[in-house]
Amino acid sequence: MNCLKMRIYNKKILILPLIIILSLIVSFYFGEDTLGGAEHDHFFILKFSLLFSENFSETFSNYGIGILQARNSPIFSIFQSVFISLGTDLDTLRYLNSLIIIPIFYFFYKSLKIKYPDLSYEVKIIFTSILFLSPTIRSLIIWPYPLIYGLLFFIISNYFYIKFETIDNEKKKIIFSLNNVFFLAVAAYFTPNFALFSLFYLYKFFLHYKFSKNLYIIIILNILLALPAIHFTIEKDFYFLKMNVTGAALSSKLNFSNKIILISTIFFFYFIPFIEINKKLFFEGLKLNKNLIFLLIFILLNIFFYDYSNQTEGVGRTGGGLFLHLSQLLFSSPILVFLVFIIFIYLIFIYDLVNLNNIILFFILIVYNAQYSIYHKYFDPLIYIILLFLIKFNYKKIVINFRKISFKYIGLYLFFLLMSFFKNSIINYF
Repeated sequence: MNCLKMRIYNKKILILPLIIILSLIVSFYFGEDTLGGAEHDHFFILKFSLLFSENFSETFSNYGIGILQARNSPIFSIFQSVFISLGTDLDTLRYLNSLIIIPIFYFFYKSLKIKYPDLSYEVKIIFTSILFLSPTIRSLIIWPYPLIYGLLFFIISNYFYIKFETIDNEKKKIIFSLNNVFFLAVAAYFTPNFALFSLFYLYKFFLHYKFSKNLYIIIILNILLALPAIHFTIEKDFYFLKMNVTGAALSSKLNFSNKIILISTIFFFYFIPFIEINKKLFFEGLKLNKNLIFLLIFILLNIFFYDYSNQTEGVGRTGGGLFLHLSQLLFSSPILVFLVFIIFIYLIFIYDLVNLNNIILFFILIVYNAQYSIYHKYFDPLIYIILLFLIKFNYKKIVINFRKISFKYIGLYLFFLLMSFFKNSIINYF
C-alpha cells in the first residue's frame, strides 16, 4: 500500500515540469524576453547566419572584420545557416531550437542521478525543472543564441566528468574523461568562455592520474581540439576582444576588484538557498585571528579599488547584476553591493569553503568574464550548476538538506523570473 502511495506521489511531481513547459509554450507565443536583449541578440546573430547561407566563403573570410564585427564564435551562425540553406524558414528554426529543452533536461537529470544516488526522485525533478525558470534559459529557448548551446554542451561535458568521478573502472574512467574534454570543446566552440573550465577538469584529472600516460592523452586531446579555434582567432587578429563597451577607461577594464566584488554578489544570489543560520558558527568566525585579519584586508582592498560604472554609453549596457541596480535605486551608491560582498566573503570563511577546488572555480568565473561589462545572464544558470555539481563543501560546517534547498531554489527563481518580467517598471534596467 505504501509503495502504491509512493508511486502516485512520484507521478504528481511531474506536474511541475509540465506547468513550466506549458508556460514556455505560452511565452513562446508572446515572445518572452525576460533576459532583456535576447530578441535583439538573436537578430544580431541571425544576420550572420543569413550571410553564411548566401555566401559561405566570403562571410567566413570577412567574419569579425568591418561590418561583420562580432564577439561571438561563428559556429552557431554556420550551424543555423545549414538549416536556412536547406529551406527552413526562420519561425521553424525557432521551433526547432526549442527542442533543446529535451537534452538539457535529460543530461541534467542524469547528472543528479549519478552525483546524488540517494536523492529522491521528487527532488531530482524539482532541481531539473528549476533550470527552466531561469530567465536566461527561457529567453534563449525562445530567441536562439549560441550561449544556450554552450550551456547544453557544458552540462553534457560535466555529466561525463561526474561519471568519471563516480566509477571505479579505470578503462571507463579514461573514456569518460575524453568525452568530458570533447564536449567541453564543443561548448567552447559555441561560447568560447567555457574553454576556461578545462583548467578545473585538468586539475581534477591530474589528482587522479598524476603525471601518467592517460593525463598526457587528455592534455594532447585538449590541444588538438583547441588548435582550429586558436588558428582562427589569431588569423582574425583576436576580433572578439575588440568589441568593447565604449566610455570605460582601460584602467576600469583591467580592474579585477570590480569583477571580484560584482561576481561575488551574483554568486551570493545563487548561494542563498544553502545559507543556514548558525549563531555558534557565526560568532566563532568573529574571533580575532590571522585568517580574519587577512579576510578584512582582502575586503578593504577590493572595496578601495572598486570603480565600476554601468553608466557608460547606453543606460544599463554594462549590467552589474541585481544588487548593483538595487543599490543604485535605493541609495544611489554601491553601498548594498559592498554589504553583500562582505557577507558573501564572510560566509565562505565561516563555512570553510576556501580550498583549491573552489579557488580554481572562482578564478575561472572571474576570467570567464574577460570584458569590462558584467552581465547576470552569463552566470545564470551556470553558478546554479556549479553549486550542485562542482563546489567542494565542508560538510562539517554546512548541513545540506537537498529537499529543503530545492524548495528554496523554486522560491528564488520565481522571484528572479518575476523581477525579470517587471524589471523595466521596477528599476528600469537589470
